[in-house]
Amino acid sequence: MGKSCVSVLICGFLAVIWLASCSSEQEAEQQQPTDPGVSGVEEAEPVGTPVASVETGKGIIVIELLPEVAPSTVDRFIELAEVGFYNRTTFHRVMKDRMIQGGDPYSRDNDPYNDGQGTSGKYLPEEFSSVPFEKGTVAMGRLPGSDNGGSCQFFVTLKKSPEWDGQYNVFGKVIEGIEVVEAISRAPLSKSDHPSMKNRPAGKQVIKSVSVEYR
Repeated sequence: MGKSCVSVLICGFLAVIWLASCSSEQEAEQQQPTDPGVSGVEEAEPVGTPVASVETGKGIIVIELLPEVAPSTVDRFIELAEVGFYNRTTFHRVMKDRMIQGGDPYSRDNDPYNDGQGTSGKYLPEEFSSVPFEKGTVAMGRLPGSDNGGSCQFFVTLKKSPEWDGQYNVFGKVIEGIEVVEAISRAPLSKSDHPSMKNRPAGKQVIKSVSVEYR
C-alpha cells in the first residue's frame, strides 16, 4: 500500500472520530437541564401562609397575613415589603395601650410635621370585612370618608375597638411580639402643641425592616 493510500485512510479515520465527538457533545448539550432564568418559565407560587416579620428598635413583631380576607391589601403589603419600602420608616402615631401606626415614607426625614401624609403612590380598593378590631388586629390606615382602602400606612390595635369595625382593610393579626407593640404604644409623647404632633412619639420608633416568609 502506498504512502498516499495510508494518508487517505488516516484522514478518513480521524474525520469519523471528529464527527462522533461532535455528535456526543450535541447529545450532551440536549440532555443538560434548562436554566429557569433563561427559559422564561414562571416560578411556582409560594405555598403556605404569608407571615411578616417587622423588625423595630424594640424587638420583632410577627404578623400572620390574611389573603382570604383582604387579597389586594396583602399582595400590596408584601410587594412593598419586598422592595424595602418600609425600611427606616417609623411608627409615627401611638396611643398608649390602644394602637400604633406606621409605614409612612415621609417619616424617614427629619420633619415630624409631615409624618402621616405620605403614600406609596397607589391606593387600595376597599376590602372591608367582618373581622373585628381586637388585640393584635392589623389594618391599613386611611383618611376618614375617603373612597379607598388606604395606601401603605398600617396600624396595630391593642384592645377591642368596635368603633373601627368595617371601616378599614384588616389584613393581618399579630401572632408574636405583642409586647413589642405595647412597648411602642407607651413611648413618651412629643410636648409640642402643634395639631399635627398629637399622639406623636418624642423619639423615633423605627421600623428597621419588614420581611415576609411562608409557613
